[in-house]
Parts: sequence; structure tokens; C-alpha cells
Amino acid sequence: METPVASTAFRITFNDYHQDPNDSDVLRRAVTIHADRLTFDSDHLALWLTGTEVGRFSLDIVESIHPEAGPDRQRESPEELRARYPKMGQPWAQEDDTRLLALYQQGERDLDALGKQFDRKPSAIRSRLAKLGLEALG
Repeated sequence: METPVASTAFRITFNDYHQDPNDSDVLRRAVTIHADRLTFDSDHLALWLTGTEVGRFSLDIVESIHPEAGPDRQRESPEELRARYPKMGQPWAQEDDTRLLALYQQGERDLDALGKQFDRKPSAIRSRLAKLGLEALG
């Protein structure tokens, strides 16, 4: 009898924004998929869970794949996150929206750099840009 293999959460990052496999209205730079096996064919990465394919991505869009830490990993507390991102969870000021749009229109696309400028998580920057009407990010 085959020993069951524990699933792992794999974080797959893309080289550009791509449609979320679970929500066609959302563009993502990364997805997390639980799988117990990875396979590669000539031009695709496939993720499997208990014998069922749970994700398939063209290798030309995959930037990286790595397992996320297991359940013993401690997540950052809200206090630790606020220490890194002081404006996390706070409303956006009109001045910040104006500045963010100007930087984006000037070609700034590095969400980490923008996050540091605005004291917010990169994911918050991406969400704000989408809310401001920049749906085709990247």
C-alpha cells in the first residue's frame, strides 16, 4: 500500500499579470496552490493533489515556484505587520491616490518600491491601482 504524501502549498509567481485560475475577473502576479506532486511536460508545469490535476501553467509565464512554509511557520502578528507597513489598513488619502497614479503613469511598476514609499504592503498597492481603474496592471 502506498504511503500518503502530505500536500504542500506552492507559491507560483509569474513574469507578468495573468488571469487568476479561480476567478476570471482577477489578475495576479502569483498564486498559491496546494499539491502533493509537480510534473513538467515539454512546455507546462502541472500541480497534482491526490492524483487530480489542480493547476497547469505554461512555463513561459512561470517566474518561480517554491513551497511555502508548513503549518509550524509563525505568521507575522498585526503589530509586526504595522511596524513594517505603518499605513496598513488605513484609508487612502486623495493626495496619496494622486501621487500613486502619477508614479504609475511615469512608469513605476515595482510594487515593493511603491509599497515602501506609501508605507503599505505591495498587495495593497496593487489593489489600489486596480481600484483606481488600472485593471491591466503591468
